Amino acid sequence: MPDDTKKWQDHPVLIAICSGAAALIFAQTVIFPTMTASLQNEVTAARSQAQEVATVKEQLKKATDETAKAKLDLKAAQLINVFSAGNPYPIGLDKVRIGDGLDAILGNFPEASVKKNTPSYWSVNLDHAAFREVVYYFDQPTSRNLKDRRIRALLFFTSDRSSGVIRGKLTAALGNPSISGPKPDCVVWTLSNDLFVRADASDSLFIANTPPSCTVEEK
Repeated sequence: MPDDTKKWQDHPVLIAICSGAAALIFAQTVIFPTMTASLQNEVTAARSQAQEVATVKEQLKKATDETAKAKLDLKAAQLINVFSAGNPYPIGLDKVRIGDGLDAILGNFPEASVKKNTPSYWSVNLDHAAFREVVYYFDQPTSRNLKDRRIRALLFFTSDRSSGVIRGKLTAALGNPSISGPKPDCVVWTLSNDLFVRADASDSLFIANTPPSCTVEEK
């Protein structure tokens, strides 16, 4: 081959052009297809993850809706069946009774709902259809030993939804009251020598171990 031709083929510019062309061909035939396939896989994976997230969200929403419906159904049932026959303690709130200690309250209600108001009584906010709050009164409030304190009375306050229906529900469960008035809308049931129930003004239920009064308070 003539020297001029050899020199022309070995020229740096021509070598650079040929190298660039080869690199471009390699990129088009190997690198670009590989990158495209990788990106497609990433897009497919992202779409799959998005679908999974959407499915989880849909399942979570369904579970939340079902839980809300179950709570509404429970509250509706609580309004219909407030008491069982012969039992003055409301259904669902009958695990803490007269004579129980403080541990019964702490063991049956979330700690956040219990207000340790005074040594004489504690109050509990309720998640119940018929009652919004209960107050537990103790005997021996001055005793330093908390185990000595026992529940002597319970005062339930009705919710807005059940206002005015408690007396009728109690009558259906316990029969006619033994004492009426003279305080308006105040009636008492005597269930035993140490168990008495009072419905007062249609918005409260009082259970005690001594006879409650229905007298009119003097002003």
